[in-house]
Order: sequence, then structure tokens, then C-alpha cells
Amino acid sequence: MSDGYGGQTSRTQQRHQGERACARLLGLLAGITADGHLHDLEIQFLRTWLAENTQAADHWLGAQLAAQIDHIMADGHVSDAERAELLQALQAAGGTQFGETGAVTPDAISGFPADECEVVFQGHTFCLTGKFHFGSRADCQDATVAAGGQCVDSVNRNTRYLVIGSAGATQSWKQATYGQKIDSAMKLREKGHPIAVLTEDAWRAALPAAATA
Repeated sequence: MSDGYGGQTSRTQQRHQGERACARLLGLLAGITADGHLHDLEIQFLRTWLAENTQAADHWLGAQLAAQIDHIMADGHVSDAERAELLQALQAAGGTQFGETGAVTPDAISGFPADECEVVFQGHTFCLTGKFHFGSRADCQDATVAAGGQCVDSVNRNTRYLVIGSAGATQSWKQATYGQKIDSAMKLREKGHPIAVLTEDAWRAALPAAATA
């Protein structure tokens, strides 16, 4: 007999299973890229692993990597340029992209599918997540509203922009809240909703000067 919460419980279990699958994928990526080289056997192994682990492949990150690997291997040959591009993507996704000083670079959060697009505030809805260098979440929302935008706490079909704060986002974006919101945005985009994922820098650069004063 259903207790009336079965649907919610099922969705929660599916989310947790998806998070665990994503965690396994991140661990796998860290192992593959540990030596800074990417071999054909490793690429094929990752391709097979994603095909067999559907929960990871259904996550936006797994889907993105699977599509990139399929494209690279379509002609049966991996060029040096393709290998370098894929290695960079795997390192960024696994959070192991470092600068010359050994510190994580600002692009370490590039593992999520950030968009390069015109940002229009007037009449559009924004969802902000994470910690921002700009200020508190309330400060960011106030700046967005002052520029003519609207803010919501969660991604929905009316959301035009999902903005990811860059403060402390080197690893945490992959975890629960960040990951769920990005995943929601990607799934809605697949259904035809024009949601753009922005970095904090892209959002801030588009703000009118008065809003950043």
C-alpha cells in the first residue's frame, strides 16, 4: 500500500543514485588523468564504462563526455589534437586542472557547460547558486533586480539564466545543490527551454555599471 509519499521517495532515491554514479565517474576521471596522459585504451574503457553505467551517462556531465568521446572515435582514429582536447575536458570535469602555481585556475569550474551568450536582464528570470565574489546571494539578487531581471530560488521552465558563483566553486559545483541545478537546467534545455548557464564573471560583466557600484 502506498503511503502517499512513494513518488517523492522514488525521486529522492533516484537523485541519490544519480549523485553516487556521478561521484564514481569523478573518481574514475581522477584516476585516468592522474598521469597527465590519455591513452586509446583509457578512452575506450571510459566509453564502455559510460555505456554500461546508464545513471552516470544520464547525468549531464556523463552525457556530455559520452557525446564528446563518440564524436572523437567516430572515424576510428584519435588525433593528437582530439586527445589533448579530451584530456583537458576530463581534467576540468575531475577538478584537476591547475595553474602554474599549483592553484586551481578560475577555469576549474569549466567542467560545467557554461555558455557564451548575450545576457539580457530586462524581463528575464535568473537563478543564482553557489558563493559569489560579488557579495552575498542577497547582494547578487539585488543587483540582478536593479538591472531589470527577476530572481528565483530554483530552476524551472521560466528560468532564462542559471548563474554559478565562482567563490569556492572548484569542487563544490559538482556536489548536491550545484549539480542538481545544472542537471535540471540541462534536462529542461533538452526539452527546448532556452536556459543558459553562466559563470559569475559573465553575469557580472553584463551588469550595468550602476549595479556594480
